[in-house]
This record gives sequence, structure tokens and C-alpha cells, in this order.
Amino acid sequence: MSTTLKSDIELRLPDLTVVTASAGSGKTRTLTLRYLQLVLSERIPHADLRNILAMTFTNNAAAEMKQRVLDYLKALALGKGDVPAEIGDLASLHGQELRDRAEYVLEM
Repeated sequence: MSTTLKSDIELRLPDLTVVTASAGSGKTRTLTLRYLQLVLSERIPHADLRNILAMTFTNNAAAEMKQRVLDYLKALALGKGDVPAEIGDLASLHGQELRDRAEYVLEM
């Protein structure tokens, strides 16, 4: 599991996570994982889409993060294995339950 991100059992909103690091160190990946955790987990109170704000420093990073979120959600919904393994752990969901939740989030 990511050492930067808390598990969904520990996470409560409002929560502010600031990720600072040098270029190429994985900031966008970390923000993408947190976003996926928030929208997939059913254990985090008030984690509705309208309550989540994700900000990046550049438009390119924002576009990349948005694309990654969509790609990961689609891969999860289709049961494909090309997603970071820790997504299931961060959201406390696995197998069919994770696929169903990803499909539900995509349809929202």
C-alpha cells in the first residue's frame, strides 16, 4: 500500500492532502490514487463527487490525472489487470465488488 496515503478506514473529510516533490517523482500518480480512493470507497463519509476538489499546478497535469482516473475506472470495471494493485487496498474493495463499484462511479 502507498506510504503517502492513509487507508480509507482512517480517512475523514474534510481532508487536505498536499503532495510536494520534484518533477517525475509521482505526484500525479499519488493524487490519482487518492481521487480513486475517495470515489470508490464506501467507508469515507461525505466522499461524494461534489465534495471532492483535486488541484494540480498545470493544466497538463490536470488533464493527465483526469485521463488516468478514467482509464483506471474503465480497466477496473472491465476486470482488466493494468491498474495499480493498491487501488483495491486503498478503497477496501476487491474482486467483483471493486469492479461493480468502478462501473457505478463511471455511470454517475
